[in-house]
Amino acid sequence: MTGRVVVLGAGGHGRVVADILALTGWTVDGFLDDAKNGSVSGLPVLGPFALAVESGFFDGRAAIVALGDNAQRAALSRALCDCGVTLATAIHPSAVVARDAVIGAGTMVGAGAIVGVAAHIGRFCIVNTAASVDHDCAVEDGAFVAPGARLCGGVRVGEGALVGAGAILLPGAVVSPGRTVPAGAVLRASPSPGP
Repeated sequence: MTGRVVVLGAGGHGRVVADILALTGWTVDGFLDDAKNGSVSGLPVLGPFALAVESGFFDGRAAIVALGDNAQRAALSRALCDCGVTLATAIHPSAVVARDAVIGAGTMVGAGAIVGVAAHIGRFCIVNTAASVDHDCAVEDGAFVAPGARLCGGVRVGEGALVGAGAILLPGAVVSPGRTVPAGAVLRASPSPGP
């Protein structure tokens, strides 16, 4: 899917998302941001986030929320969905995504990222630069897999959770909703209870 799109968030992450969208054929009309005005990376800041829920603002344009804060990203994305706005998905051309992987609306998959066979990435997630989500993993809505993180097979990342940069989640590991796995950490699967 391509067309016209507005990016919510004009910070570093927003600029990355806008670049991915442009590389994949989208026409990026600009940004919405509460803290910036003028132009960012050659694109106009169209106004504050409040414009996103004004009737007629999108008029056939899609949107994507490009904020690193999981709770904010999820809340704004849900508000857009409630208003009937289509959420764009940004997948960098250098990302490797298995044919049967599922990538939810409003999600960003960064440069050099890998999403394996039968992996399921929820809505408005971030799978950042050079992150790896291996076979049969599930990353729930609003979660963030930071740059260079490695999710081995069968990992589950709960809604709104954050997997820090360079973290390694071994096969079968589970991250509870909202939890943060620190950068560089190694998380093993919990042992199953005995008979």
